[in-house]
Amino acid sequence: MDHAKANDKQGSGETDRIIAAELERLLESPLFVRSPVLSRLLQFLVEHRLRGGRSAPKAYAIATEALGRSADFDPAVDSYPRVMVGRLRTLLDRYYADTPWIHRLRVPQGSYEVVVQHRVSPPARSFDASEIGSDVKAAASGDQAGAPRAPGAASTGAAPRYGRWFVAILLLALALFALSALRSSPDRLFVGAPAAMPLLEVSAPVSGNTPPSRALARALDSKLRDGLRRFGMVELLSAQAPGAAAARADYRLDVSMVLNQQGVGQVTLVLNRVSDQRAIWSQQERISDEGMPQLESIEPLIAQIAADYGVIVRDQIQRQPDNFAAGYPCLAQFNRMRQMRNIPYAQQVEACLRATLKQNARDPVALAALSLLRFGDWQPQRMAPAGREAFAEGRALAKQAYESSPNSSAGLFAMARANFYAGNCLRGNTMGDAALRLNPYDPDLNGFLGLFKITCGQAEAGEALLRRSLALDPSYPGVPAVTLAFILSQRGEQEEARAVLDQMPSPTTMEPQFLMVRAIVLARQGDVAGGQAEWRRLLAYTRQPATASPETVLGRFLITPVVIERASAALRESGVVVAKPAA
Repeated sequence: MDHAKANDKQGSGETDRIIAAELERLLESPLFVRSPVLSRLLQFLVEHRLRGGRSAPKAYAIATEALGRSADFDPAVDSYPRVMVGRLRTLLDRYYADTPWIHRLRVPQGSYEVVVQHRVSPPARSFDASEIGSDVKAAASGDQAGAPRAPGAASTGAAPRYGRWFVAILLLALALFALSALRSSPDRLFVGAPAAMPLLEVSAPVSGNTPPSRALARALDSKLRDGLRRFGMVELLSAQAPGAAAARADYRLDVSMVLNQQGVGQVTLVLNRVSDQRAIWSQQERISDEGMPQLESIEPLIAQIAADYGVIVRDQIQRQPDNFAAGYPCLAQFNRMRQMRNIPYAQQVEACLRATLKQNARDPVALAALSLLRFGDWQPQRMAPAGREAFAEGRALAKQAYESSPNSSAGLFAMARANFYAGNCLRGNTMGDAALRLNPYDPDLNGFLGLFKITCGQAEAGEALLRRSLALDPSYPGVPAVTLAFILSQRGEQEEARAVLDQMPSPTTMEPQFLMVRAIVLARQGDVAGGQAEWRRLLAYTRQPATASPETVLGRFLITPVVIERASAALRESGVVVAKPAA
């Protein structure tokens, strides 16, 4: 039997968790971001598996549902699905060749089924992946064969099995050495002491030598530094005291400005990773004379660099995807989790947040993050004792965040969120607005406050904040985009609502909120069958029976009762959920 399939049959729940987590990492990787067709194909195969498909999907389903072929596709004469699955295998191999892994996804030759291949420990990057994999498998098979021999016995024999034990002992020694090194070095994974925020150096803007251009360069430098300081996810390199050791920046932002005689400026920003001198992000912005004093068009670029899920955060996670160390890595993983939550991942994040707070019990950002996590735990079990306990701790943590830093956007918004969840719209809006004044560039803050305002009956103000959130950082739209699409659909603007949903990238399209709103929009556009298919996917996601009421299903992932009520009514009115006949 294939090694991967044998492993795959051990514990279906754990296997499904691994598959979902690996899919998330793969879809976020540059290889798959640059391959949207293969990303859709992989997502289709994984979703088929997670929905409980007892056999691999058929070539016809792959062609028509994942690869966009028409309904008259004939797999007997067209090998397109087989060719594309072959390309997917190649792309998976390329990804895992450069990524240390303990378990990986495979699509075995001659099959369209996604399976998990396991490994005892991740290989070092300096060795060939296939050689390490075979050595580790050999060591694992030796370990399962019988009890360990004494070191003397292992060293004297010449049989092949002793070579396997030698490899196993060597790997164990290397693991212990690595663990010791990790704990003693603050810039490695799984450290005991908190890891510092990435240090960002902002170069002085390069511009012309005329008084106007120099003045604009100073204004741009001030705008960038002021905006970047407002986020809790980066620190700026400042001047060193005389005689102090020079700090080494992790990232450098190069800035240039060109001003022509017509009063139009072209600003270019390039974000470089210092360790390998690579440019990882760049953007050009055209600024007219009218926009020169405020430089408002720079605000979205600031948010894209330094926001909770900005370029620097994503780069750190891509380079160290399993780093749950206390401090900055923990906060980065928390913000990654907000894009797509699952229980095992949330448990890892909760553990590292609590480790962070052991080091600094008054860290407002970590307190606010753990508070939101606990409110998320309360959400699906509001009526149970565990739910009430989670709510109480979430509120207590929010209060601690606010008391620790009452003049920070993190502390203020943590308490604003707690008030909203408790139904106190007045205090929630007051504190939320104060947080937004301190950091108007934060897309998450704008998005959540917009959602809360809509819930509290301030539809116009809420919609404006949702749109601003998407303008600040359109790369990871999440809940703000879904909420905006729902509002547009409720107003009858189905085309614009559909456009918002169609522009959302994966893995956001796997979130329950997306499935709910897409079901409604499809049905209101006349595709009731398509809407009902999305509803069935949502039932599978929430593990609810086909007879479950919308209120029951939505209560698994929505918090506010009024939102659940409105969404349930929309599901019935659109025909997604057929209303039960009166008795």
